[in-house]
Amino acid sequence: MKFAFCVLLLAVSLGLTGCASHGASEPVMASTSSTGCHAECAVCKANADLACLDVTVTDQTPRYEYGGKTYYFCSNSCRDDFARHPEKYASK
Repeated sequence: MKFAFCVLLLAVSLGLTGCASHGASEPVMASTSSTGCHAECAVCKANADLACLDVTVTDQTPRYEYGGKTYYFCSNSCRDDFARHPEKYASK
């Protein structure tokens, strides 16, 4: 019962929360918590690198604008990979 409640709470929070300070066009925004906004690194996600998939979004977080959307990355290297082939990594 407790697990089902947690799953329901997570589903509702992911559907209803976002990062107001970064706008509504962020396709990779996962949630807002006491530690701030979080996103998924599109390159790590595509490469199934679960170790650095979660990115805490700050002013220094590497980002790239593509197709009118902002993508966040775990490193400058991932941002550069995305910039070279955004069509490979961008959410559809």
